[in-house]
Amino acid sequence: MVWGVARRQSLLEDLKKELNSPDFFYSEMDISSKQFWEDLVGQMKKADFIPDTTIFNAAINKNDFINNLETDLTREIFDINLFGALEGVKILLETVNPKAEFIAITSSSALKGSGIEGIGYPASKAALSVAFESLYQKYKNKYIFKTIYFGPVNTGMVPFKGKSFFLLSEERAVNKIIQAIEGKRVIYYYPGVLFFILKIIKLFPSQIYFYFLNQIEKFHKKRC
Repeated sequence: MVWGVARRQSLLEDLKKELNSPDFFYSEMDISSKQFWEDLVGQMKKADFIPDTTIFNAAINKNDFINNLETDLTREIFDINLFGALEGVKILLETVNPKAEFIAITSSSALKGSGIEGIGYPASKAALSVAFESLYQKYKNKYIFKTIYFGPVNTGMVPFKGKSFFLLSEERAVNKIIQAIEGKRVIYYYPGVLFFILKIIKLFPSQIYFYFLNQIEKFHKKRC
């Protein structure tokens, strides 16, 4: 049995039709709301459903740099990308069985600042990554916490036009998530070479590091 959650019911209805399975349930909800999480757990209990694996993939990517710094927008991004996931973990920990698995989907954006992407998305993804590292260390003897870092994935959120280096297809990204669910590691990077490069350049002197970031942003602008 699988339970899908999204903010747009139309997407869930389309997925239900595509899967054509009586074992797929769904709820339309705003994950940033504590009340919605409580309602969701209530619905799950009525259906006698206890999740073995919970994947936190919901995120919004809005540019809070367009009109200078828009901190209200930054808070909105954090409410969904970070606090929504943490609220879900908090409530589900009271429901799931020992050895239940929690997986956070984060991004290559979490490894670097950006003068054009904004603060909210990369900062919230970085915070989510560190939060799941902390949760892993706190609960490693009882629950399983994993983090998956993705580079650009070819979904509606990707701004790139045409083909782009390191761009993953949706199908390949799904396969990587399945591998991570079945795997034993705590942290996963896809594609690995992209994250290797990002981690290496962070060791360089700041002038060289920001030179590389500037080249990445120039590439980003050309492809958007």
